[in-house]
Amino acid sequence: MIQPKKIAFGGFVVIGMFILLYLMTETHDEIQRAYQDLSPQQFSLLKMSLYGFLFGVLIEWRALGCLIKGQVRLSWLSLPAAILTVIIFIPSIYWLEWFGLGRLFVIEIFGKPEIHMLLSVFSGVLFIRSICNNKHRSNP
Repeated sequence: MIQPKKIAFGGFVVIGMFILLYLMTETHDEIQRAYQDLSPQQFSLLKMSLYGFLFGVLIEWRALGCLIKGQVRLSWLSLPAAILTVIIFIPSIYWLEWFGLGRLFVIEIFGKPEIHMLLSVFSGVLFIRSICNNKHRSNP
């Protein structure tokens, strides 16, 4: 039998994902308007990275449940997750400003907004997986 707490938590996760998608859409519109005015706002770019990161955390809802219950265990993924998290919070315009386009592939991927967003979501997933015990995450 499904417990009401699990249903409520699942509902919270789904509602949270929809709210984050709405916020991402609004922020994307802000960024597009800023680029048309030739003055991209770093705060909007940071918000977009944060929303992508949180969306990635919500994708791993079981691990988030473990975290809420206090079942925390750091794994080897913590270091790559921390490094990627720091990297994704550097706005993409800085990557372009520092290195320009047409450079190394590794540097160029951080300057492209679509890939930057994918890495933000991946960073959230990796982060939450790195702090939750695998045996707790796999239980339904």
